[in-house]
Amino acid sequence: MRDDQRTEILRVTNPDSLVDAVVTEGGVNATTPTSYRVQIVPRGTQPRADHKWDDFRADHVDSLTVTWSSARTLDIGYRNARIFHFSNFWQSAQVRNFDYEVELRLAPRTPSALRAPEPPPGSAQSPR
Repeated sequence: MRDDQRTEILRVTNPDSLVDAVVTEGGVNATTPTSYRVQIVPRGTQPRADHKWDDFRADHVDSLTVTWSSARTLDIGYRNARIFHFSNFWQSAQVRNFDYEVELRLAPRTPSALRAPEPPPGSAQSPR
């Protein structure tokens, strides 16, 4: 699947029903893992194809979640991820002419979101 061939896998409307958080997935080629994108869009509209509109873009993602903790706060949760792009705010001329701002927050669920946790010092490790 080419990167411009994205599949919407989740859409979550915020509590005041003005915007959606849209999660898409897609890949570039056989040597590149699936990438995930999150875009905030006016409710019911499609995310833009150009990645410059992404609010979050990552690969090697495990257990991705998007949750509205309030009408204007979106939490992006994950166990592991390699994040290439993240913006902590969103606003648009299409929603109250830039007078409506959404805060985006990263919410990793492990001490290191890049790799599996290290075993405690002195513990036996199994061979790989």
